[in-house]
Amino acid sequence: MSQRVAKVESVIRAVVAPALLELLEADAAAVTVTGVDASPDLRNVTVWIGLLGESKQTERIWGRVVGVRHDLQRRVNAAMTTKYVPVIHLKQDTGGEYAENIERLLAGLDT
Repeated sequence: MSQRVAKVESVIRAVVAPALLELLEADAAAVTVTGVDASPDLRNVTVWIGLLGESKQTERIWGRVVGVRHDLQRRVNAAMTTKYVPVIHLKQDTGGEYAENIERLLAGLDT
């Protein structure tokens, strides 16, 4: 990864994480930015979002996260000074759920 891509990812993380806290208010504690992946041409960026809570709660919160995507894009547009501003794509990071399932399976082997 080039230094430029890493810098863009860092700037986007620095803009998106606090913006989510502000925009989601009460649900902000259940949301975390787990990663940012920019394409080599810096035209697109994937922001990985981790959610905490039960499935119905996370579905509702994910809907709110997707609903503020345009606000996040506006904030990134204002923060970037590059020729092209990457288009933000939000993806839900399910790594935590995967780890919980493995823990449950391993706990079941002990019995």
